Amino acid sequence: MECQRDNIEIREATENDWMLIYELYSSLTTEDLYLRFFHFYKFSKNDAIKMTTGKDHVTFVVLVNGKIAGEGTLHLSGELSLVTRAEFRRMGIGSIIMKKIIERAKELGLRRLIFYTLLENAAMIALGRKFGFKLEEDEDTVIGVLDLDAKTKGRVIETSSQ
Repeated sequence: MECQRDNIEIREATENDWMLIYELYSSLTTEDLYLRFFHFYKFSKNDAIKMTTGKDHVTFVVLVNGKIAGEGTLHLSGELSLVTRAEFRRMGIGSIIMKKIIERAKELGLRRLIFYTLLENAAMIALGRKFGFKLEEDEDTVIGVLDLDAKTKGRVIETSSQ
């Protein structure tokens, strides 16, 4: 099921958005946080502030009818992460975030995107497949790699990883 597009806003997070991000992470279950951070983790207000003020990454927030539905972070290294609030899953929010991350990566001139997820994170693995990431299993982790090639004039291509 898709959200109605006219009720969705995706934008780069500002310093004032730390409260929205904190609200999002506070709504996540222990299992959700484990899948996001690979260990049991208590997300703090300081973590939220860092997401909106760090200089080594860009964070995006997605609002549906004014409510925080998800966030995605793109590090200047090309590593990415994203999370969607439970009530907004299976509505295309992850795809909206991934499209924005890919778009920004190209604007920044990044050549490659990468994500790490646990084998049990079926949603992230499916999202990676949908966007053409080459997926490799490494013990209990899945590594997704997407090469961005300027010669494709903005299209995403899949190539083998090194």
